[in-house]
Order: sequence, then C-alpha cells, then structure tokens
Amino acid sequence: MNLSTSQVQRFWREWPKSCKVMGWTKANGMSAAEIDAKRKEFLLRCGFDSLTKVDRVDGFTKVLKELLVLQGTDLNAAIESEDLTINKARTIRNFIVSDLVPCLELYIADVRSYLTSIMEDKNRWWKIDRPACDITLMDLDAKPVHRFDVKTKSMKDFPSQLEQLKWTLAARLNTLRNESGDTIHTMRTRAGLGCSCAACTSLRVVSAIADPELESLTASDPELGAAFPVEETCPF
Repeated sequence: MNLSTSQVQRFWREWPKSCKVMGWTKANGMSAAEIDAKRKEFLLRCGFDSLTKVDRVDGFTKVLKELLVLQGTDLNAAIESEDLTINKARTIRNFIVSDLVPCLELYIADVRSYLTSIMEDKNRWWKIDRPACDITLMDLDAKPVHRFDVKTKSMKDFPSQLEQLKWTLAARLNTLRNESGDTIHTMRTRAGLGCSCAACTSLRVVSAIADPELESLTASDPELGAAFPVEETCPF
C-alpha cells in the first residue's frame, strides 16, 4: 500500500533536516542532482528503489527511523530501525483502541472487561507469574510466535499476540454487526469514525487529489506522481 499523504509530507519535512546534518546542501557546493542522488542512495539502503515502493507500516518505519539516525536527534531511532516490531506493535495497539473499541462499544456494555478476558484466555495469563495484575495491551507484542506445529512436526512462526488479538476482535465485531443488521457505513458512522466503505474511500481519494500540498510534493519528486493517479470520475 502506498504511503499516505501525511507520511509523504513527513518524509519531505525530515529529509532536508537530514541533508543539513550530513552536509548534503547547496551551501556545501552540492548540486540539486547530487542531493537527489543522495536521496536515492538513502532509500536503497532502506531497501527501496523509490519512495513509491515504501509500504505504510514497516517500510515507512524503517525510512523514518533511518532519517532520525542521520539527524542524531532520537536515541531510540537506531533500535527501532532494526526492530520493526516495536512500531508495528504501536500501530496495532492504536488500531485496536481508536478503531475497533469504539465500534465494539456499540454492541458491548463493558468493552474493557471483554477485551481483558480475551487477552487472558489467548495468552494463558493465569498460568504465568503475573496473576495479580490485569493483562493490558502493553503486555502484548508484535513479534511472531515461534512454536512447535503438530501438523508439520516442526517449529513454525505464527502471528504475533497483537495480530491474533486484532483478528479475533475484528471477527467478533463483524458477527455483532451482522446480528444487529448494521452496515459497515452505519456502524462506523454511529461510532463517530471515518467510514471505510467503497463510496467514502473514493470520495477521500478525490479530495486528496485536490490537496495543493500533495500537488507540490509530487512536483518535487516525479516518482510520486504515479502513486497518486488522478481519477476522472467521482462516485457522487
């Protein structure tokens, strides 16, 4: 999935700062072409031959943290650039709290207890050494679970604790929504969230295309033009 508008804007805010620290500036005698070549070299070191190839979660985390490493302003940046599961965990927790929980609250009276019971059950909380404390999202991580697979008779990587929780909650929410007769649009509107149905998504794409800030960014980097194609028709 291509980077969001805000992620593209964040890149172009951080890149000049990194260039200044590294001395990749016109003031130091470098041409615009040489500075652009440095940008492409930087992206290649991050594993991408173009900014349009960077994905929204792991890829952008890698690029952003490496930019901060160049700037030398974030002591944790180097750690997170090597361990991408730190940001992935943060992303999943945010999705659960800001997206799934508001929807679940439409159908469940005490979502906090509901969430706690699922986490305790899936992670066998009462069989480890912290039974006196309620389990929280911060106790779960986004690292793949490495365990023995009885079917293949070998060790295998399974989805992380947070991924399993996210999928379980999403599946149960879908069941509750269907039982109530709500559409996705109705549910998300009632929960006060932005709708992700096809019609609403198309409308947001059209709005993004008209964003003058995005236009200036794509003009700065021709590679980005293909990432945000202009649609000729609007569904409304």
